[in-house]
Amino acid sequence: MLNNNDGIGVEVSNEALIMLDVEKVFKKTYLDIPYANESKHQKMDIIIPNEGEGPFPVVINIHGGAWFFGDKRNVHTRSAIQLAFEGYAVATINYRLSGDAKWPSQIYDCKAAVRFLRANAAKYNIKTDKIAVLGSSAGGHLAAMLGVTNGRPEYEDLSMGNSEYSSDVQAVATWFGVFDFVNTENHKRQLVREGETYKCQDDGVADRLMGCSMEENKDKYISASPIYQMRKNMPPMLIQQGTSDKVVPYLQAIEFFNKYIKICGDENVHIDLLEGAGHGDNAFRTDENMYKVLRFMDKYIMGVKDRTYGPIPKIPMIKSSDS
Repeated sequence: MLNNNDGIGVEVSNEALIMLDVEKVFKKTYLDIPYANESKHQKMDIIIPNEGEGPFPVVINIHGGAWFFGDKRNVHTRSAIQLAFEGYAVATINYRLSGDAKWPSQIYDCKAAVRFLRANAAKYNIKTDKIAVLGSSAGGHLAAMLGVTNGRPEYEDLSMGNSEYSSDVQAVATWFGVFDFVNTENHKRQLVREGETYKCQDDGVADRLMGCSMEENKDKYISASPIYQMRKNMPPMLIQQGTSDKVVPYLQAIEFFNKYIKICGDENVHIDLLEGAGHGDNAFRTDENMYKVLRFMDKYIMGVKDRTYGPIPKIPMIKSSDS
């Protein structure tokens, strides 16, 4: 049986082969839309809410999978797609994986997807003046990178299309993503010294993403670490991390949060440490936690507060044809 976490140092799980049957639940879906033309992976699904006339605010979802596996429609994206039940269009994206392309191709793809949505807002009946992003694990890292690199042309490849449109995002929710590639192992060792049961591992996943070791090119690891790219123009952020995460040390989330406050103040950043939650834990996907995400999105994207949410419907699953 394979490990069913989706972060650094894990294998592809059987769950990763289970796909969501979004067409059975949502009346209007646009599936496998190319947002660029350099790779078969550069595709997105857009799910439109069943209720309301639009244009609908947009949340981009970025899947996890250690940058080398995962899919925009697999079971791990279910929580993000459920936001469509609450009035958000959800654009869930694939991106080039580390077996096909090395950093910074992944952030180029994410920014190209943002530009594509803005260029095609009328076609898909979406509102793109404010775009939010939600990502988990590897996707949480990429979501944070989108936020900290607003307005940074060195982090996008405009030749991929829609160069006249902005790739800036206006809100970021990040779940158990890496903020600091340079110090990940140091953070793990620190937790061991503090009495945590922690397996320190150097599994080569980051090396696979970068195409080199940190000793060979430390600058590349710095360029991919959100904590070293923070600027004053960062959007509001919701940082959620489990205190029992054995893959990404929760100390990274705390350090990122503290640095955000130092640069931008504490008004628009929120940290939520889920006590006892591990990497990819179901605690992140409960209705209660999704209400926290919705309140964050409502405040910064919809501009509303104190909405009442009911139980979030589930999305049926089907077995992938690749399984």
